[in-house]
Amino acid sequence: MYRPLIIFSIIFFFFNSNLMSMEKQPYHHVYENGKFKEFRNLPADVPQWGKRKWPYFKWTKLKKEIDTFVPDEFLLSKDEILENIKKFDKTSSIQWLGHNGWLFRNLKGKTVLFDPVLSETIGPMSIFGSNRFTPIPLNVDELPKIDILIISHHHFDHRDYFTLKNIKNKKDIEVFAPLRSKSFYKSLGYEKIHELDWDQSKTIGDLKFTAKSSYHWSKTGLFDRNKTLWSSYLVEWDNNKAWLGGDSGYVKKIFDDIGNEIGGISFAILGIAAYDFKKLGFNETYMHTTPSQALEMGKSLKANKVIGSHFLTFVLSLEKVLDPPKLLKENAEKYGYKKDDAVIFKIGEIKKLEDLIN
Repeated sequence: MYRPLIIFSIIFFFFNSNLMSMEKQPYHHVYENGKFKEFRNLPADVPQWGKRKWPYFKWTKLKKEIDTFVPDEFLLSKDEILENIKKFDKTSSIQWLGHNGWLFRNLKGKTVLFDPVLSETIGPMSIFGSNRFTPIPLNVDELPKIDILIISHHHFDHRDYFTLKNIKNKKDIEVFAPLRSKSFYKSLGYEKIHELDWDQSKTIGDLKFTAKSSYHWSKTGLFDRNKTLWSSYLVEWDNNKAWLGGDSGYVKKIFDDIGNEIGGISFAILGIAAYDFKKLGFNETYMHTTPSQALEMGKSLKANKVIGSHFLTFVLSLEKVLDPPKLLKENAEKYGYKKDDAVIFKIGEIKKLEDLIN
């Protein structure tokens, strides 16, 4: 006579435990019938593109019409790059590798690599897709020994198969990978893989890394949309803080809250391109930032300087390729920055960290 009661109790226990487990999940984790489904952005009152189809053929036609000529004022020769590497060999420094790729040398004794894309093409297996229109500043085999690798999210212009496959000393590298992506990095030979959710931190040596919210999405396959998380990273050392921006739109409340929480930073690396899709029927994107929005985001984050990123490498939208750096400088004072605090690197350029944190 107790058997039905026991069975009912077991079913109730498991159902209730599952429900409680789901209730504990953060808002950006979406579960369906007790199983993980996808990630989503924090709530924001911004327009959405909805389920409109991407006009592929029109996009293919229009992107070919973009003038991709880049004058020498934005470029360094390979000889200049290699000479500067020797010059700053013992100095704490940061180098722009093009697009959203950044290399920190001698950062509290560590070499930190962020979102490197050192292939000619972004796409599946780094074979099919968009070709870069500026020179690769360093080949993969010219990189120094990497201690820490950070990948902000899984889009081909940030998670580059060719680069990640060919980096040396993979087994020794501490990798900060998007949440729920560990198997991909293991398949390439990485072993020390850290998946952080938003607001989770890990300290390596004298450096503290914290994954922070972005307003974006992820996809590198037919069936993996939003299956891995997208993040920016806060890096802290001594009394300094730097923001490594993964792709994100600017949602004022989200980034005001983050700025109030972290209490100000020395500099923020923020995307300033890939925002104009008007001719494709999309008036505005909240997945990237215009130069003005990047400056606004910098103010929300309480950043002393904004460093422009995510431009002059691939055609990802329809603005003129030289507009982003020009507009970042032109609009700096409008948003409370000096022009010198809206920083543009040449591709391959190295700057001393002390010049950016003072």
